[in-house]
Amino acid sequence: MSSLPPVSDEPPGPLLARGREATVHELGPGRVLRRYDDARDVTAEVTVMRHVARHGVRVPHVHGLHLDARGRPTGMVLERLDGPTLVEAALVGDVEPAEAGRTLARLHADLHRVPVDGLPADLGPPAREPGHVVVHLDLHPANVMLVAGEPVVIDWAIARTGPATLDTAMTALAIACAVVEGIPADAGDVARLDVPPWFVTTVLDAYLAALPEPPTTSLDRAVAVRDSFGAHSPGVVQAGAEVVRLALDAIARR
Repeated sequence: MSSLPPVSDEPPGPLLARGREATVHELGPGRVLRRYDDARDVTAEVTVMRHVARHGVRVPHVHGLHLDARGRPTGMVLERLDGPTLVEAALVGDVEPAEAGRTLARLHADLHRVPVDGLPADLGPPAREPGHVVVHLDLHPANVMLVAGEPVVIDWAIARTGPATLDTAMTALAIACAVVEGIPADAGDVARLDVPPWFVTTVLDAYLAALPEPPTTSLDRAVAVRDSFGAHSPGVVQAGAEVVRLALDAIARR
């Protein structure tokens, strides 16, 4: 662990936020502790975050690691971010819904320019091939925070290297599933927001229209990955994929 941040044994404070699989606790001035309900090892996530940060992608600064009783790194001491998520800012009118979609496309473009050199070759499937880029695989408006008006990408739990179109297909499918079924009740704090279907559709259309390449070639793969999450039923994921295909067809006809 010599190449990783230092270990902290500071006890976690009050709960600040909850996602579908993780909690964020207060941890002293300007810092929080993020850890997963399943006590997973966070080494790969920290490695990717620090790598993309070195190449100009804005992520929460990683101050250190928390170890479990067996000495495994299962928690991250992160910079505390003050500001709304992109979806919260758009819902109150500080950001137009279409601009939220375009922001996601810009963030993907910035991320996909980050070189993969310096990252471990075994970050996870798919096996790295020529042309693969750094992919987040869960970049949606609730995983972007606005800090002093600038977007910061959070939740790098499943980030790795892969095709750029898989990354954009995953985002499109996540948004499209919310069009079909709304936000899952177990999605954490974001599930408490009142997000109307028209809003989600506007974000999706603007996102897809802003992409330099449609994610069509990776959509079936994204369906398989999304199914493995279990956040939506397979029927909802398939319906979401059809929403994406119809939106792409409409864009192509403009």
